Amino acid sequence: MEQHQIDKIKADLKEELQETIEEEVQEEIAENQVVLSKFKGVFIAILAIIMALGQYSEAVSLIRDGISTLQSEFTHDIEYEILSKIHVGNTIDYVESLLGSAQVSKSINKEVNANYFYDDKYLLTLFSKDARVTAFTILPLESDFHPEVIQTSQHKWLLGTANFASFPANPQTYVINHAKTASYYLESLDKGRTGLFVQSYLGKVSYTVESESSQIAEFYQKEVHGTDEEILKLQEQLRQTEVPNFYGEGELGLELIEKSILTGAEFNSYFGQL
Repeated sequence: MEQHQIDKIKADLKEELQETIEEEVQEEIAENQVVLSKFKGVFIAILAIIMALGQYSEAVSLIRDGISTLQSEFTHDIEYEILSKIHVGNTIDYVESLLGSAQVSKSINKEVNANYFYDDKYLLTLFSKDARVTAFTILPLESDFHPEVIQTSQHKWLLGTANFASFPANPQTYVINHAKTASYYLESLDKGRTGLFVQSYLGKVSYTVESESSQIAEFYQKEVHGTDEEILKLQEQLRQTEVPNFYGEGELGLELIEKSILTGAEFNSYFGQL
């Protein structure tokens, strides 16, 4: 191949790569422009060397991997897309083809296991029975990670952006706990006929003192020592003001979902950080 042809290919590649990157992450990387510019310069130089050696297929593969890396670094689009593919009834083999193997697994009862898939951005817990997903829950680990968990004819509902009361389903039962190991309020919700025997789980889960909710602490005290009127009043107040950071769907009772909540010590032991 003539040198001018190689130079033309490299120039075309550089232009295409820049356009693709900017289209994919333009809005999300306004605060990271310097870092991105440096990355593109190094990335393009590497590609030019690879192409000069005649390894065109490797260069194309590297472009794709580079774009995916940038999307994951500066946006949550890839993670949102993966989570959108998780449903009750999936096989464990299918889920592992998307996520790889679970890092941790523990028995919830004689028939159901909880499998924990840790990502820097979220913790996904899959409940399985006979190699089938019977329930799943999502706990975001970054403050700006807001997966779409339900879509109605009127609007999309993003986890971590609205209060409990705004969720388009009716609460049925709840569990609450406030201890040194973990603090949480969880509820199961009936989605009516659209649920097809699958209920939703919504909750507020805190592992550190800094993230604890004073309302959950007060509600827990009233749950133990208060009257029915005081409990109902505090629950209504909590649902109107607190923003959930925990969502799930499944065929299991809330008591089994509660058993999957890790203590702070367990989280650190399994995944190394909170």
